[in-house]
Amino acid sequence: MSKSKNKVPFKTRLYAFLIPLFLGLVFAVLFKYYVITPVHIPNQFMEPTLKKGSTAYFNRLFRVKQLGIGDVVLVRSPLDPESFLIARIVGKPGDTIYVQKRMVFRNGSLLDPTSFPESSPGEIPLIPQGKTESDDLPKLTVSEKSFFLLADNRELGVDSRTLGVVPENQIIATLW
Repeated sequence: MSKSKNKVPFKTRLYAFLIPLFLGLVFAVLFKYYVITPVHIPNQFMEPTLKKGSTAYFNRLFRVKQLGIGDVVLVRSPLDPESFLIARIVGKPGDTIYVQKRMVFRNGSLLDPTSFPESSPGEIPLIPQGKTESDDLPKLTVSEKSFFLLADNRELGVDSRTLGVVPENQIIATLW
């Protein structure tokens, strides 16, 4: 028997290598964009929970009905549709939210401050007098199919205090 009859053609070997490689890349891209999305944390908005410069992983396979108070979510920015914000859910549809002297109230009850980490008050002063828009917020009721979100770093964070409630269809993913 000749060796050439047992030899696998180059094209077959090439396809046997390239097809699984291609399928693996397609799977990885689909997984990244439709299942678990890595997000580089570009700012201090969610410190101390998520540190600037770190990477967080967000689950895109979630149900809005499963979202709960305290969940950290990735949201399409209403200011720029190409960018995202990260914040924590503190109010669901029908909830009444207000902030008084930096304390967050939901339906008349003070939210446990240990459940919602916040950077140290005054850590990064934005207004010289020491009072910021994060200190007080009048009562508002969260509308249907919307959520009230707060950044953990109340001094720097962009959240529902300035943007208003966030429609549920703007929530892209939850922290994994």
